[in-house]
Amino acid sequence: MVLQFLVFYQQGYLTFKPGNLILKFTHMKALRFLLFFLLACSFSGCFEMNEEITVLKNGTGDLNVSMDMGQMLEMIQGFMSPEDLEKADLNKSKDTTIQMKDLVDTASNLTADKKAILRDGTINMKMSLKEKLFKVNMHFPFKTMESLKMLYDNMGQGSSGMGSLLKGLNNNAPAATGKEPEFNQISAYFDLAARKNFISRTLNKEKYAKLLTDSAMLQMKQMGEMGGSGMEVKMNTIIKLPAAAKKVTGSKAELSADKKTITLKNSMMDIFEHPEVFEFSVEY
Repeated sequence: MVLQFLVFYQQGYLTFKPGNLILKFTHMKALRFLLFFLLACSFSGCFEMNEEITVLKNGTGDLNVSMDMGQMLEMIQGFMSPEDLEKADLNKSKDTTIQMKDLVDTASNLTADKKAILRDGTINMKMSLKEKLFKVNMHFPFKTMESLKMLYDNMGQGSSGMGSLLKGLNNNAPAATGKEPEFNQISAYFDLAARKNFISRTLNKEKYAKLLTDSAMLQMKQMGEMGGSGMEVKMNTIIKLPAAAKKVTGSKAELSADKKTITLKNSMMDIFEHPEVFEFSVEY
């Protein structure tokens, strides 16, 4: 993670100035950096991620992705001097909520469908260097099972959907030097199917083949291997159903006593060695 943090700093995405977000960035680079930063984190041993899908009886629901990156703050302290920490305003606690509608409504690089599924979302960030606290929660409601699939697909991609939105926030901001980093979430390599009384996630073999030949992803794999067992990245999926499950498949799928909650507990390295453990299907 330290390597990626320095790369972003060198490429001009990050400047250490006081501000009211996690860090203050030049113009609107804060949100652009945030996306790349979080996606890079998912491959670099810095946090635990939980994605939770809640489905209600009428087919509406919520998709929540929460991330705990407290370990990353310890790394920052390791390469930044006390003076730099003070200049970066990292010694002050932060609690910021971004309303996606404020970004989506003025975006020119999203289709009407993508705007509709993203605009009601929020991103909350809490950080306290003293408490070693750095948490991010992304909350997106959905109105139909079809929109859940669209939402899941768009959140996974670094080059479309949310990625496209955050990269295009401010066309007037000075361009960063070098090539912009591009990282996909692990969900980008799976297909989510969602319809009445059914949800499944299956590996997209064509997309996965590209992951295995992508130099950036292979670098992330090497970083994860270097981290050792003490830096394991936990990646958990939780599905909350409106009724008891009738049929559940998936080698890592665990069913609760009331049969209304399915949990899959995985780690980042599983995507490279055993991607099938992320797959599941449930009928209810």
